[in-house]
Amino acid sequence: MTDQRVEEEVTFGTYYVRAGVADEFERVLPESWAILHRLGFIAEGAPLLFRSVSAPLRYIELAKWVPGVMGPAHEHPDLIPIWAQLANLLENPTPTLTGRALYFDEFVPVVLNAVA
Repeated sequence: MTDQRVEEEVTFGTYYVRAGVADEFERVLPESWAILHRLGFIAEGAPLLFRSVSAPLRYIELAKWVPGVMGPAHEHPDLIPIWAQLANLLENPTPTLTGRALYFDEFVPVVLNAVA
């Protein structure tokens, strides 16, 4: 086995957004990205974001992280307030059991105005 250096880690985050707050979620999320960039925790460029076509409203975020920073990010005082704000816009999902091992769900890309 060869020694390969990992330059980035990818996370797939799913946000279950409460009804009526999608606009606020889409405004706040780029603020989180801006802080993560400033702190050097995620790669340059905005993470990819996708919104569900069907209910419940969900967003999937694909972000490229610098290896080893996930733990420190969750304790950083600059991130805790913005992540708390995002958490207030979310709800706990109630998974739908389909009886199938493979489930396809439709999402559309979302482009947000990044905060510098």
